[in-house]
Amino acid sequence: MPFHSDSNIRKVRVTLFVCACAVFGTASLCAQGEQVFSGQIKQCACPQAREQAATPDKAGAIQPCDPPCTNAGATYVLATVNKNVALQLDKQDFAKAYDGLQVYVIGVLDKPGGTIHVNNIVADLPPKIKRAKTIAVVCDACPRAMSKVKLAAFEEFTVWKRFVTVQDPKAADLIFLFSANPYLGDHLTRDGPDTRVVHVETVYLNVLDPHTGQSLWGDHNRVGSWFVSSATKDLISEVRERLEVEVNPSERKLFVDRNRAPKAVPNLGK
Repeated sequence: MPFHSDSNIRKVRVTLFVCACAVFGTASLCAQGEQVFSGQIKQCACPQAREQAATPDKAGAIQPCDPPCTNAGATYVLATVNKNVALQLDKQDFAKAYDGLQVYVIGVLDKPGGTIHVNNIVADLPPKIKRAKTIAVVCDACPRAMSKVKLAAFEEFTVWKRFVTVQDPKAADLIFLFSANPYLGDHLTRDGPDTRVVHVETVYLNVLDPHTGQSLWGDHNRVGSWFVSSATKDLISEVRERLEVEVNPSERKLFVDRNRAPKAVPNLGK
């Protein structure tokens, strides 16, 4: 089976995305103006409805909605990054799960109504990841095929040139922790190596705070032992897309393509 580098795979994904937009014409979401909107999910209410808002207005938490404002009670809106515009969202139950969080909303804007027809909502990366300059790559319990992780990660980070890789995890701003098992939140507290049985079926990535062991972001790819290298690079690509979605058109296209529909019902502890 011929091997294709991850950079080539990324180019193919961009090409397919652009071709799909061209082939499907005005019927496609691309032609309808699908965009990525960044901001914070917040509650607001029309001035005349604030007394009847479904959620009590605690210390002014529910602000007046910007016009147009036709809701009978409190509603969830996207307060854009520049804080000058609050866009209404058509999927209120979906938006509720992200209340108070910085997010990216993928959808189509109805300009006259000031409403985004939401396809998906994706939580933004924490500021600590955005500020980071140095990283350490750690592969936790990585026998057999998982031994390919470090080389694949090094290759991807070398091409990206976003972070400086250091050997000592304690000296890094972030730890990119790879494993064939889900992270238990015990990177700092565990006494000794992970003793769980390793079945090389899924590659997990968790971006950790090296001082607390907290997972700041995580995802996984179930690909089997043959594709550990490509799975590793694809997980790093997810982080890259989120970091560059607002400044890099190619990464924005990849981000929309990957996140056009929710992977699962959001569960953020709300």
